[in-house]
Amino acid sequence: MEETVMRAFEKLQKREHLLRVNRDQMALGRITKEEFKKRETQILERYGLTDSEQRAYDQYLRMAQQKRHR
Repeated sequence: MEETVMRAFEKLQKREHLLRVNRDQMALGRITKEEFKKRETQILERYGLTDSEQRAYDQYLRMAQQKRHR
C-alpha cells in the first residue's frame, strides 16, 4: 500500500479513537459539553487529511470497491 494511503489510514484511526474517547468522557460527565466541542474541533483540525492524503484514500476506496464487485 502506498505511503500516503497508510498515513491517511493512521490519521483516520487516531482521529476516530480520540473522538470516541472524547464522547465517552462527556457521557460519563467528566467533561462539559463546551469542553467536548472544543476538544472535538481540535481533534478534527489536528487529524484532518491533507489534499494528497484525501485523494490517495479516495483512490484506494474506489480500487477496493472495484475488487469487491468482480
